[in-house]
Amino acid sequence: MKISILSITTLVIVLVHMVSYTQEIPDKVVNENAQFWISTNNVFRVADRWAILNDIHVRRTNFMADPNFYFLRVGGQYYLNSNVRLAGGYAHLWLTTTGDWDAYQNENRIYQQLSISKRYEKMNALFRIRMEQRFFNNVQDGQSLNNDFFVNRFRFLVSAGFPFKQGGSTELIVANEIHLNFGKEVVFNTFNQNRFTIGIKHKINNNWKVDCGYMMVYQQLAAGNVYNLNHTLRLFFYGSFDFRKNKNLPFNEVRHGEE
Repeated sequence: MKISILSITTLVIVLVHMVSYTQEIPDKVVNENAQFWISTNNVFRVADRWAILNDIHVRRTNFMADPNFYFLRVGGQYYLNSNVRLAGGYAHLWLTTTGDWDAYQNENRIYQQLSISKRYEKMNALFRIRMEQRFFNNVQDGQSLNNDFFVNRFRFLVSAGFPFKQGGSTELIVANEIHLNFGKEVVFNTFNQNRFTIGIKHKINNNWKVDCGYMMVYQQLAAGNVYNLNHTLRLFFYGSFDFRKNKNLPFNEVRHGEE
């Protein structure tokens, strides 16, 4: 997979994103929020071709004062080769706007993804396409209605890391991911959200890396005229654990973690 393909994909994503911004929606409302997001994103390599994935996320709003969501994901990953991977699994999201546990929106999510990574002398590149099948319960005026609905979503991510020195343990990361809804339940918001991230990733030891940075999330809600603009401080930990018999094979992946 050539880097030029990543460039073309990025251009397509940007164009789709620009179209979404120019939609004529009356009485547009944009809610700005300050958030804090912490997570651990783990890969357990159990065979040359297989790994177990596990993510745990907590996001707070009003910076750290109030809960926003809790998220748990598990899955399996198959390595076509050292640069190309297929994965799939299950996730659950608990989302609130009131802080009342009884009013959390529950989401059951099934996902499939293809990720392609490449290490260059001065850049680590990652492209990922993910498809999600999302099952929600409706929440209205802070009350759970126990009324399920279903939405499909595509996600396109391009991420790049720029080491401060060749072979060094610290790099600048820049990433953008666009989310697009589709399905009969989607009326006003085919564009779901865009996430732009910039930060610093540091290798702590052979098992752990951490990145700290800023994420801007621009999200269109189901009503169509209401948007969230979230300014988020993120602190993500990445665990890599090798349980293979032959540990001489390479394992140090290019990864980008998020909900």
